[in-house]
Amino acid sequence: MTDQAQAGDSRDPTRERDTDDAEQEQLGARLKEAREYVGLLQEDVAGALGIPRTSVHAIEAGKRKVTGLELRRLARLYRRPVGWLLGEEEIELNDAEPLFRATAALSEEDKEQVLRFAEFLAAAGKPGTAGRQARRGAAATEAT
Repeated sequence: MTDQAQAGDSRDPTRERDTDDAEQEQLGARLKEAREYVGLLQEDVAGALGIPRTSVHAIEAGKRKVTGLELRRLARLYRRPVGWLLGEEEIELNDAEPLFRATAALSEEDKEQVLRFAEFLAAAGKPGTAGRQARRGAAATEAT
């Protein structure tokens, strides 16, 4: 009788492989979520890592393993901790970050308009007079 059998080792290689596949798919889904959150295309990531775009697609689909070095580079690129990408830690995502990125290239005048519109929407959603005042303010701004 082998030592493994005597020790009652119940490791099932098929079960371990299934667990690895599930973890790989979860990692791929987190990488895709992080990439989309920062507004990058797979081509952008491929260029940053020096790998083909099809490899980025395969990683996100959970069909290609990620090396430790690639994972560290992806974490830096996506501005996420490696632990978050692995599903080992949670972070609070900032809702304003995509808005900030979307307005970064606008002129100062356009940014002012976006700010006024955001303030209008925020005030319009409040019950009571704040929404009406905001709508009046926006109407006055449009008239000028």
